[in-house]
Amino acid sequence: MTLQDFMIETRREIELFLEANELDNIVVDDGKVVKTNDSILHGFVLRKEGSGIGANVYIDDLFDRHESGESMEELRGDLEMRCLQAATCPIPPLHRLEDLSLDSVRTRLTVRLLDVRNNRTYMEERPYIDVGNGLALVADINCDETITSEWKIAVNEGILQEMGCSKEELLTAALENTIALEPPIMADLARFMDAEVYGGLEPENLLDVSEHGDAVYRTPGFAEGAFVLTNTSRFRGAAVLFYPEVMDRIHEVLGCGYYVIPSSVHEVILVPDASGWDVRKLKEMLRQGNEETVGRGDYLSDRVFHYGHEDRHLRIAA
Repeated sequence: MTLQDFMIETRREIELFLEANELDNIVVDDGKVVKTNDSILHGFVLRKEGSGIGANVYIDDLFDRHESGESMEELRGDLEMRCLQAATCPIPPLHRLEDLSLDSVRTRLTVRLLDVRNNRTYMEERPYIDVGNGLALVADINCDETITSEWKIAVNEGILQEMGCSKEELLTAALENTIALEPPIMADLARFMDAEVYGGLEPENLLDVSEHGDAVYRTPGFAEGAFVLTNTSRFRGAAVLFYPEVMDRIHEVLGCGYYVIPSSVHEVILVPDASGWDVRKLKEMLRQGNEETVGRGDYLSDRVFHYGHEDRHLRIAA
């Protein structure tokens, strides 16, 4: 059975489920979405009549299971659960707003960091800022007040025209708002992991300054471990690296140059030159992490970067 045949059969199952559960006001549309890192997902959009927005029901994994021998009857339970969640999912208020002008959405704009090589299709119709070394910032409109919500509108060229502004105005506003909503955090990696995994004490933000403007831990070469750089929500926090003056601030705190390991779209790992780590080991660490622990949607890059002590510039590590 081809994927197209499976989608026809799956659509029939969805329509029967909606009818049996008296969800006659739900419209089923075919859906094909290009996600970050150019992953293509197939499925359906379930939306209420009269609404242009709905929730997605993806079926790629169900097709894989069917190809491995599971029957439609065995898959039906998972499919029906997804349909029920999509059909009853509350749509954030922003979907009902007609005004997408820059002034109306300015406080809902955020940026996220992507690798250009892995997102060529995804970025074809999206305005972005090239921040160098094959990385770029794109803008989203948050559909509710929760920054970490998955309900976001990725700004494309069509939405940019509705907003009535230039690419530069959009991304400048998005970056400014992200900085205000999501301040940067740099913490000792071991303490950070202890807090995240075991509920330990919140690690100290090493970017905090004293009343005299000096870094809390400004001791040249003091750092022999690794550090994490993210934002307050720990969601899509890798973009923090390109906040104005953050890279220089990290240098002040560490007192030396440092490597940047893009461990995911949510954070990067910082390794000071003073630690003595070999760049080949860092690259192998990144490769292994990307293959074994990072999901495709969270994958950022396979390249290690270095911020030089002398030239104060970020480059791909040789």
